[in-house]
Parts: sequence; C-alpha cells; structure tokens
Amino acid sequence: MTQNIPLAVVLTVLASVALAVASVIQHLAVGDTAGQPGTKLSGKQLLAVIRNPRWLGGLALTGVGAVLQMTALLLAPVTVVQPIGVLAVPWTILLAARVHRRPIAGQMWGAAALTVVGTAAFAWVAITHAAPAPVLNDTWLVVGTLAGFGVAALLALVGSRGPLAWRCLAWSAAAAVIYGSESGVVKAIGHYTTSRPWLASPTFWFLAASILAGMVCAGIWIQQGYASGAAETVVGTLNAAAPVAGVAYGIAVLGEGVNIAAGAAVLMLLFAAVAIYGVVLLS
Repeated sequence: MTQNIPLAVVLTVLASVALAVASVIQHLAVGDTAGQPGTKLSGKQLLAVIRNPRWLGGLALTGVGAVLQMTALLLAPVTVVQPIGVLAVPWTILLAARVHRRPIAGQMWGAAALTVVGTAAFAWVAITHAAPAPVLNDTWLVVGTLAGFGVAALLALVGSRGPLAWRCLAWSAAAAVIYGSESGVVKAIGHYTTSRPWLASPTFWFLAASILAGMVCAGIWIQQGYASGAAETVVGTLNAAAPVAGVAYGIAVLGEGVNIAAGAAVLMLLFAAVAIYGVVLLS
C-alpha cells in the first residue's frame, strides 16, 4: 500500500476518539461487576463483564478504532502513527467528566495541553524523518516480539501481586507494551504479504499468532486495570507507554530510525517527555 502520511494522521485521530469513548463505556461496565477498587477480577467476574451489553458496545468501538489504526499503520511508519494515539487521553478526560458530572479543573486543561502539544511536536519530528519502508529481518522480528511479551508479562505480575497503588498502572502498562509492539508487528505483516512469499514463512505465522495472543492478554489486563483504578489512568498509561513501545519496536526491529539524526533524536525525547508529563498530570 502506498505511503500516505496525512491520511494516516486523520485515521489515527479518529481511532483515538473511538478508543476514548470505548474506554469510558467499558470502565463503567467493569465497575458494575468489580468489587473493591484494586482487587483482581476473578474468572467468573471476567465472564460477567464480557456478557455485559455496555461492555460489548465498548468492544465494538475498540474494534473500529483498531481497524482505523491498522489502516494508518499500512500508510505511515509506526514512529508517526503511534504517538498520535495519545490524543485519546484528553478525549477520555473530557468524556469521563461529562459522564460522571464532575468539573474539570484548570490544571487538568493545562495537563491536556501539554499532552497534545508534546505529542504533536513528537509526531512532527517523526514525520519529517520518516523512513521510506521497514526493514524485515526474520530474526529481529521474532526476538523483538518475544521481548515485548516478556516485558509485558513482568508488568502484569506487578499488577497481580504488587503494591495496591501500582496495580492499575502496572496492568495498563502491560497492555500498552503489547499494543505498542504489536503496532510494529501489524506493520511487518502488511509488508510481508506484499514483498515476500508469506504463506510458506514460519516468521509470518509466528507474527500472526502473536497478534491473537497479544489481543487476548492485553484485553484481560485492561479489564484488570479498570477494576483497579480510573478510566483516565488506564487510558493515560496506555497512551504514554504504547507509543514508547511502538517507537522502540519500529526503530530497533523495523529499522525506522535510519533517518533520525542525533539532533532529531534529542528533540523526540524532549517532546515525548513533555507529552508523558502531561499524561502523568492527567492520570
């Protein structure tokens, strides 16, 4: 598919809106089932959650957002698409305030502005230094994908058994690492099908299986995050950590950092820090 960065940006912004709405809806559905905040959902409670019509509606919206983002990933590099998804954070703040009928403090508007400005600046640097196409190395694809799952599993362990105050953050970060790295996997799969004999490739089928496994794991971990804290915290963590994981995967595994010079790298780190600081304030 021909690269089209402006269209990819529009699709990613629409995906961020869909994610924000879905997150608030699913958080309400989990709240109907969960016990005390910070407690882990049992298998029975998880089954009750996924049968809740409200939760299923949120799942449908999540699917719409995923399709929009996957299409964007076929049109632009991961380092461009992933950071824009952080716009779901201010959308979630606004929607949650509306649903729960609570005012938004001036400090929250300032934090939202930091998030948006930092993300926009980060994306601008990434766009102006975008690589023309990913580099597909089978060994790096397998190792990088497994490394993402390993980091996510450690974070999920903290979410399950760590200090109460860290559980929502850890569950959400585990899902974010999966989503971030799998954005790179989706990118790789898209180019695999157009440039290589993918039907006979074990690497292709490994990547496809990792997408399915990651969707299941991340989906469960997000529900645990909703049971442990606020929707704003879950979405804030997802959209702070997922771009980091996605950009790391794009640079380390797909070779998308080939055009990023030292000065551009410093700017990206600076703007990313501004965006993450805004997310921390929002969360």
